[in-house]
Amino acid sequence: MKRIVLIILTIGALAACKGTDVDNPPIDFSVVPVQTVEGMIARRFERDDLTYDMRAGRMERFEYKDTSGVTHAYELYSGGFEVLGYSADGLLETQINADGARHNTVVGQEQWLAFGNVHIQNHTKGEHSLTDTIYWDRDAKKIYTDCFIQMYSPQGLMQGYGMESDEKAENAIIRHPFDSYGIDRDSTWFYFDSVNFVGPLQRF
Repeated sequence: MKRIVLIILTIGALAACKGTDVDNPPIDFSVVPVQTVEGMIARRFERDDLTYDMRAGRMERFEYKDTSGVTHAYELYSGGFEVLGYSADGLLETQINADGARHNTVVGQEQWLAFGNVHIQNHTKGEHSLTDTIYWDRDAKKIYTDCFIQMYSPQGLMQGYGMESDEKAENAIIRHPFDSYGIDRDSTWFYFDSVNFVGPLQRF
């Protein structure tokens, strides 16, 4: 009799465990991040020189393998994304702001992209651009986009589709321009870099 009761209890326990597995399925890491950071700030140095600051409202890291066995690993940035790039002299040279960004971290397939209201500024040249998505090839040290882009400079406005530049946004070229507007200035005008200026501001 005791043996029969024990068998019944064991079967009941196994059934309970089986029900628990159904109620608590395995975590799907394609939608659940393995790491989350709020108010993220990162700094990169090369030979003791600060090269850039990166900030985001939130960073989520995903790592998983799909049903085909392919590995996926990326970081998703939301709540605002900003990159500040500095020159060798420590001047704030480049600034990129966007709604969000994504960093594909799979070895051999690394890729950065910023998306949503992308604003690219080169403070030392007084130039800035507006587009929807920008890609950064860190190995080639360049940024590019295939989207519509507007580029403003002290000389005027250019716009078109597709752009490529070095990562400091110093020599941007629109691949397919279709409109431009120049600005006539007298010989006394010059660009004033107020972002990196140290000292009292003067009125000209």
